[in-house]
Amino acid sequence: MADEIEILGLTTHGLHIGLGPETALAPMSLLEREMSNVTEEGAAEWAAAQKSELEVAMTKLIKGESPPAPFDGLQLVTEG
Repeated sequence: MADEIEILGLTTHGLHIGLGPETALAPMSLLEREMSNVTEEGAAEWAAAQKSELEVAMTKLIKGESPPAPFDGLQLVTEG
């Protein structure tokens, strides 16, 4: 896949990431399991370190498949 993960920002719901036209949410519950203190910088660093795994997980979600743990908590964000 030519598209790469884009870190869109941290909200109270979690970290929003993009892959091409698709957007997914790594919920706070997932981030809290992965790091002791969730900050915007820390979440961005975590996503950058997990870039390949997040690309695979998002691709599976887009295809309607379940990604492997811990990325099974990712949720596709739908518009509207």
